[in-house]
Amino acid sequence: MSDVRIILDTSALLAYAQLKDLNVGELIAMVEEEADTSLVGVPAVCFLSAHAQLDVHERARLVDLATRPGTVAVLLPLLGPDTVEVAGMDSRLPGHGMAHALVEVRRFSAILATYEGRAARGHVDDGSVLDL
Repeated sequence: MSDVRIILDTSALLAYAQLKDLNVGELIAMVEEEADTSLVGVPAVCFLSAHAQLDVHERARLVDLATRPGTVAVLLPLLGPDTVEVAGMDSRLPGHGMAHALVEVRRFSAILATYEGRAARGHVDDGSVLDL
C-alpha cells in the first residue's frame, strides 16, 4: 500500500516548475529512491493555483510532475467534507491553496514541504513542516 509522506504546497510547486532552486526536485528524488511505496502529495487546489501563475513551459513541468506515469507524485482531490474548512482557512493564509495542503498533512500525518513554513506552523505541529 502507498503512503503519502510529503505534501507540496503552492509555493513548493511554483519553485519546482520555475526552477528557482533544487530543493523540491531533490526532495522528490529522495522519495523516488526509497525502497518502499512512499508518495509525494500534490493537493489539487495547490496544483490549480500554481498552474494559473506559470508560463507555458513552467506549466509543462508542473503537469509532468503530477501526471507522468511511474512518478511518486499523486494528485490529491479536495474532498467534499473538507471544502468548507479549506475555504475558511485559505483566506487567512498566504498563497492560495495552503489550506488544502494543511488538510492533507493532517489526513496522511505527512510533512508539508513549503517556503511559507511560518504561516503553516500555526495550523500543524512544527515537526510536520519542512522549510525549503
